[in-house]
Amino acid sequence: MRALLFVPIAIFTPSHAQTTPSPSFEVATVKPIDAKNSQPPSVLISGDRFAATGMTLQALIKIAYDMNYGADRQVSGGPAWVGSARFDVDAKEDAAWAEKLKQLPDEQRGAELRQMLQGLLAERFKLQVHHQSSELSVYELVLAKSGSKLMPSVAQLSTNQQDRPEKRRTAIRFAGKGVLEGNDADPQTLVTALSMQPEIGGRLVVDKTGLTGKYDFTLKWTPDTAQGADSTGTDTGLSLFTALQEQLGLRLESTKAPVDIIVIDHVELPSSN
Repeated sequence: MRALLFVPIAIFTPSHAQTTPSPSFEVATVKPIDAKNSQPPSVLISGDRFAATGMTLQALIKIAYDMNYGADRQVSGGPAWVGSARFDVDAKEDAAWAEKLKQLPDEQRGAELRQMLQGLLAERFKLQVHHQSSELSVYELVLAKSGSKLMPSVAQLSTNQQDRPEKRRTAIRFAGKGVLEGNDADPQTLVTALSMQPEIGGRLVVDKTGLTGKYDFTLKWTPDTAQGADSTGTDTGLSLFTALQEQLGLRLESTKAPVDIIVIDHVELPSSN
């Protein structure tokens, strides 16, 4: 079964100065879930609702503070449960405010939603953080010597529930272990997906390709079981690094760079709703 990767970074994008105050969510629940629950984590933003399923607080912090979802080292400090305990979050905005948000440009709407989520985490988890710049090992995604092999996406229209045509959504699908399928995806979406792979070791992946378009692609590799990947994955005989070069014309370069880190100063398990 193909699982759709909901990439928070595609929704929560950097913003400039804001002109509209950000209220808190009108209603919100935060519930711990059973550690044995195997449902994959996901985030859904639809209308006046923000819903996160099976997410750790570490992952929620990365969404709230516009961090790369796959880079574990961008959140530091706090007890061990921050990166292991999982929660379901369901939050709804005031209907009038939700309608106002719909009218905002994507960047400003994302900034407003991030601030609302930051407020929710501060209220329910008593979360207090500060920013810190640290030099970390990262991967830069660059063009291989052969040049990019990415094929520009062909403009297509999908049909929504009201049978009205609309532009298809930018997404990357995990089409099985060791298979990524890009649909109208940009390089920033790709580096987010790459950061989530075990072979990357929790490093931040930074887009240095210089590419600005949208692309359709399929990337297949043999998962590296030494890095904790599932041995039942695709058997192409290619590592992730080699497959990137041969199939997409891209390369991962290891380097060090200053990275914005969120340091947890205080946090508490949320009380029952």
